[in-house]
Amino acid sequence: MKKNQNIPLNYRERNNSRIALICSVAVLIVLVLFFHQLDYVLIQKPQDEAARQAEEEKAAAELAANTPEVTTASVIAVGDNLYHDNIIWSGQNDSGEWNYDHLYTNVLDEIQSADIAMVDQETVFTTDHDTVSGYPTFATPTEAGDALIKAGFDVIESATNHIDDYGYEYLEQTLNFWETNYPEIPVLGIHSTQEDANTVKTLEVNGITIAFLDYTYGTNNSGGGEGREYMIDIFDKEKVSSMIAQAKEISDCVIFVAHWGKEGEPMPTEYEKEWAVFLMQQGVDVVIGGHPHTLQPYGRMSDDEGHSMLIFYSLGNFVSTQESLTGLLGGMAGFTIQKSTLKGESTIEILDAEVKPLVMHYNNETGEYGPYMLEDYTEELASQHSVREIIGDEFTLAGLREKFDEIMSLNVEPSTNTDLLDVTFDYELNMYDPNGNIVEDVWSITADQYRQEQAENSSGDEYSDEDGSESYDESESYDESESYDESEYY
Repeated sequence: MKKNQNIPLNYRERNNSRIALICSVAVLIVLVLFFHQLDYVLIQKPQDEAARQAEEEKAAAELAANTPEVTTASVIAVGDNLYHDNIIWSGQNDSGEWNYDHLYTNVLDEIQSADIAMVDQETVFTTDHDTVSGYPTFATPTEAGDALIKAGFDVIESATNHIDDYGYEYLEQTLNFWETNYPEIPVLGIHSTQEDANTVKTLEVNGITIAFLDYTYGTNNSGGGEGREYMIDIFDKEKVSSMIAQAKEISDCVIFVAHWGKEGEPMPTEYEKEWAVFLMQQGVDVVIGGHPHTLQPYGRMSDDEGHSMLIFYSLGNFVSTQESLTGLLGGMAGFTIQKSTLKGESTIEILDAEVKPLVMHYNNETGEYGPYMLEDYTEELASQHSVREIIGDEFTLAGLREKFDEIMSLNVEPSTNTDLLDVTFDYELNMYDPNGNIVEDVWSITADQYRQEQAENSSGDEYSDEDGSESYDESESYDESESYDESEYY
């Protein structure tokens, strides 16, 4: 029997209605999804991204608010720029011109790579070439100053015992040279007026303001003369304390240059050590020493009161024609000043302190004069050095390296005395108390005495020579492998 093909109308309508409903629901769902996505893309997503960006910016702002801004300035310093006769004559050309650029050729990269380069101009200048002198009283051609600036030095130290070798006239010439030709260069330790003497010299590098002071233990002559005592900065406890306080008010970092010590002695004297403690207590950040014409150790000082200071007791000679191994072995001090600023408050750290050895080379036959970094010096150059005619085989590359390590291994004990802060010196280096009485230095020890004590403490035996008196054999006690640990210095 055939299936009935006749479907009631109401059933078909209901089926169509159901399909229409389903389609409507499907369309509605699609529209809901579409508008939801559209809402997400056009409204919610931008809002979420804006909120996330706001949170990130807030987090970044909070991080920035608690992260200090850090800037740095690199500093190098060298020792005494001391022109003896042969060096003076090396600058005189056949044309009649004078020039000393050749002296600094081999160390230009180190000088010019630093943000600040400092040098001790040991001697007074003169514009009169007929009166130049190299020893024992020094008068150096002003062209030496031109060469220093051309080489890249930014700060000139001038408070030395030789700065008044020729009295007021040449001192005035020196000041006039600097003020006329290089007024932007801080010249430390000498002054043309009382006002200048009362003013702290500063430089700003990378947002760091650095103040400089420079004092000498005394001079070989009578300074600028009566009424001109302000012309040369000479150690005086009250004056030094006052100037350091002024320097701290206007700067982030205070560098103090000290002309002190005993000539030819690698171990700092009691006078140096007492003043070092005093300078640290006044808030000095770095001390750069000179005058002994030989290297002395360096390190960091600190105390229980929270004071801390980097000190280079002596950098020896930079340029000279001295006639000893230690007189020709100098040092280039280097360190980095780091300034961290957070919420308007700044702190200073002195980082990466080091001394790189230098050697002053001269060959009188060929007319070669100038310092080298010891790492660039060669045995061939050492064999051609004119000092070998005086000290022979002592002057070798190995000897220079060994002497540097030997000096840097000296341990300097800090002083708790204050007996020598008020002493003055005459030209023979006799010390006098404020009442004019001679003061005997009963505290200082020499490097030889120190090494002998070290040898005796390590072995329990005393070294003696053939007549029974005590002596010290350097070769028996110096350990070539001994290194200098700056952290153990104080």
